[in-house]
Amino acid sequence: MKNRAVAVIITNNEVLLMRRIKNGEEYFCLPGGTMETGESPEDTVAREIKEELNLDIKIEKPLFQIQNQGREEFYFLVKEFSGTVELGGEEKERMTEANQYYPVWLKLSEMFALPNFYPALAKQKLNEIIQ
Repeated sequence: MKNRAVAVIITNNEVLLMRRIKNGEEYFCLPGGTMETGESPEDTVAREIKEELNLDIKIEKPLFQIQNQGREEFYFLVKEFSGTVELGGEEKERMTEANQYYPVWLKLSEMFALPNFYPALAKQKLNEIIQ
């Protein structure tokens, strides 16, 4: 399984999450995607955020790496970006009644309180870093 790169996009004490409804289950995760062969985690996260959310981002710094479902995930802090959040790419193409994607801004405190945020280890690491 290919590795994944993830953006923690924060502005005004809010974080940009992807609200998912998949097969009737609602959950939240941070935006990002799968690394292509020969692509760096930094290049991946910039490409994925542009495709998924129509944002051009500037990575402030790497935050952490975790193992999740058999693959390495790289998390990056993003505080500077341009564009308007708009769902695009594969996520927009794959939208169905059983597979939905909604970008949402939540206060950091709301994110940390979510019982259905995945992966839980990423939320724990963010809590240690940000709180």
